[in-house]
Amino acid sequence: MCSGTVSGQFFGRFPAGKKGLSFLSDLIARPSAILNRVAAGRASVVGYHRFLNNVKVCYHAIMEGHYESLAGRISGKDLICIQDTSEYMYGHHKGILKDGTLGRITDDYNLGLRVHPMLVLDANDEFAYGFSSLEIVNREAQAENKTQRKYKQLPVEEKESYRWINAALNTKQVLQKANSITIVADRESDIYQLWSRIPDEKTHLVVRSSLTRIFKNEGGEKLDPTDRQKRVGQITLLIPADFDKKRKAREAKIELYVQKAQTRRPVSLRSSNDGQHVPLYVVVAKEVINQREEIQDPVEWILLTDIKTDTLEEATTIISIYRSRWNIEQIFRLTKQKGFQLESSQLETGHAIENLIAMVFIAAIRIFQMVKSRNDQGRLALDLFDAQEITLLTKVNKGLEGSSPKSKNINRPESIAFIVWIVARLGNWKPEDKDPPGPITLLKGWIVLQNYLKVNQILLSN
Repeated sequence: MCSGTVSGQFFGRFPAGKKGLSFLSDLIARPSAILNRVAAGRASVVGYHRFLNNVKVCYHAIMEGHYESLAGRISGKDLICIQDTSEYMYGHHKGILKDGTLGRITDDYNLGLRVHPMLVLDANDEFAYGFSSLEIVNREAQAENKTQRKYKQLPVEEKESYRWINAALNTKQVLQKANSITIVADRESDIYQLWSRIPDEKTHLVVRSSLTRIFKNEGGEKLDPTDRQKRVGQITLLIPADFDKKRKAREAKIELYVQKAQTRRPVSLRSSNDGQHVPLYVVVAKEVINQREEIQDPVEWILLTDIKTDTLEEATTIISIYRSRWNIEQIFRLTKQKGFQLESSQLETGHAIENLIAMVFIAAIRIFQMVKSRNDQGRLALDLFDAQEITLLTKVNKGLEGSSPKSKNINRPESIAFIVWIVARLGNWKPEDKDPPGPITLLKGWIVLQNYLKVNQILLSN
């Protein structure tokens, strides 16, 4: 892919110049966090190493161009924005890392970083536009622990947990031209100030409850959110398999309950400007379990939202929005060991690793867009692939199809889905497989495609 295309789609006005664009182009063509695998030659390895270590280049500046490009592509759209944190461990790199450039990821001595992105999806088809925020937490090498810092007494702006609020504030700024924004997060984000500061007429929250706060009903009486007062109906959800937990896929019958409530400001915030109460809706989803069945991790979610939720249809929408959270887990998986292998980076400083993380997350969106487009008959292939890639893949398609109807590429030829099917086949996905191609399979297929393109260029030049 040419640098011009990369610049227009992912960076906009990129502060780091031509070297950064060249690096991103190579990262997309040869996905890896190991520079020797990314660069085309020794000179490029040296150049990219200098770029990542340059003190004038920081991950905030790298992301600014991406935010600028994103802001120009979401005007008038309804968006779902998902935030979460993942840890990237570098304790096994102690012999490589320069002392003092990377802090402890926990209160023990394991070195690493916390990465907190906000992924932006189209609310209608979950197409991935990019990131509206990316924060990297690199603690000081000799940082005090929570007890030494009197962590509980600190204002929220000085706590690491402020990243949940800060990411939401950044998102509202970057996505000003959107029609609506719904921010989704798990239990760790259930902070009172998130509720008191973020929602407005076009910005909403769907958060899983941490159950550490006090709720009251409309009459001011103390309320137990697990007390399922108003049943609105039952739905069926497909619960995907989880190979790590050895959980099989299943269809689950889910009872839904809703109630209107308000959450009270914690006593520790009585001197703050945050209001005394925040009105919200509680949506409880509880799986119906047959006594003869043994269900691993049955569904029991308590979700909080500022979106009006009184009916079965409205509650089902909240459940659907919350379930989109799995997309951020796929992004983390794509950047880690089976994908770009960020934790295998051989860089020597925390500063360089931070810059590399920002570049990898932007490059990962290119692969993740294929995941979200594998059934998309509406978007044109040219929205995601260039003409050279489409021409080559169309030629390859015939050799990847089988004789049976199931093994045919039945997608509309000019659609993204048609091309993604071919990339998946190059990644050893089989049409008869029960599961659709995931990010790692598509990453493998993408690497094969890039090798085909390289060979094709060599043949054309001779």
